[in-house]
Amino acid sequence: MLEIKDLSVSFDDFTVLNDINLKLDKEVYIILGPNGSGKTTLLRAISGIIPYKGSIKINGVEVRSAKGLLEYSTNLQEVYTIGNSVLETAKIISEIKKGDLKDFFKILDYLNLDRRVIHKPIFKMSTGQKALVSLALALFTRPQIVTIDEPIENIDINRLDKVISLLRERINEGIIVTHQKELIKLLEKNVRVYNMVNGELVEDNKMQ
Repeated sequence: MLEIKDLSVSFDDFTVLNDINLKLDKEVYIILGPNGSGKTTLLRAISGIIPYKGSIKINGVEVRSAKGLLEYSTNLQEVYTIGNSVLETAKIISEIKKGDLKDFFKILDYLNLDRRVIHKPIFKMSTGQKALVSLALALFTRPQIVTIDEPIENIDINRLDKVISLLRERINEGIIVTHQKELIKLLEKNVRVYNMVNGELVEDNKMQ
């Protein structure tokens, strides 16, 4: 379960997120909004990367006070700098979260990624490689709760169906943020849709 209460995030005098309240339990939410609307900032707060006001709890544990939440994962690339290479990072994650490293390689092969890419750090990859590798790192341990940032951005058309298939198969609880509304139909899942508007969440069926 992910529960967010009265969440606000500000940088200097600029408020990015204002009074966000959200609760999901074995559900998938899609949050729509243009680039710069605060969607990624929300995921960064949930991941414990940035300070926030209010409360974010994953299975009852406050994120800011947690050293590591093994049941949670994200594709935010900044969390995958713990190793000198992607392979080293994957090994560390596998050990910590008791994941099967073979599953990581299976996802890479499924996405038609050259395995040689994993000997690089993620920041030295192409934009498309970063997107695919970070998705594989997020999903290979089969986490209970997942947050995914812009999963089909920078994905070439030949891999799009495979990325959608992975999302459909492996995410049963979590948040996917995107500025591409077509993702809702592509997923073919029963999802709840929100829009990020001026740093606040508005449920899609309440938009006028």
